[in-house]
Amino acid sequence: MHLSAVRAALSGATVVCAMLLTALPATASVPLASTAQAGVDRGVLLTKADQPPAGESYGDPWVNPYFEPGVTGPTCWEYGRDTGASAGVSARFSTPTWFHSYNDVWVFPSADDAAAFERQWRADLATCVDRNQPGESGSAVFDITQAGEADGVKVLRVTAATNPYSTLTYHFWVAVVRQGRAVYAVQLLDYRHGDPQLMPFDGTVAKIKAKLAAYYP
Repeated sequence: MHLSAVRAALSGATVVCAMLLTALPATASVPLASTAQAGVDRGVLLTKADQPPAGESYGDPWVNPYFEPGVTGPTCWEYGRDTGASAGVSARFSTPTWFHSYNDVWVFPSADDAAAFERQWRADLATCVDRNQPGESGSAVFDITQAGEADGVKVLRVTAATNPYSTLTYHFWVAVVRQGRAVYAVQLLDYRHGDPQLMPFDGTVAKIKAKLAAYYP
């Protein structure tokens, strides 16, 4: 593939976040403390040192000011879904080359509401292959599988590509943790083409559980 085509495919890869949870940033990096999202203590977010180890250093987080916790879902549902969340926060941690780690937190009025959202999200994610086929535009999702388990939490691998370059695949590694009335998702966008080994999520999931226990027991 011509270099320009590779660049176009990789730059468009983030479009496939349309099958995941949140909109991507449209502006330059914003310091963590400068963007207010009411109802959530920013301390619940993992630090850059807590992200899944990728062999590269993560930069400081970019907090998404466009995140709408009440209307999100696998974005293969183009406009999201009603979630019932009362608050939330979303941040992205990036390495210099291959990885972007998206951290999303939803807070609900009750633990039952949080459980209902998790079920809805997982059911919707399962439709992303059918909703995102190879073509001339948009994104293609080829496979969603359980790649492993971390501290009792399933780690999913989503294999995708940006149309029309459907042979140039990349992956998302996804772990979703629910505790009490909060749900925390980490989605690691892995731009490496091919069939990479499972990213280690054990330390990250353990840190998420500790954070949720402290902030939303």
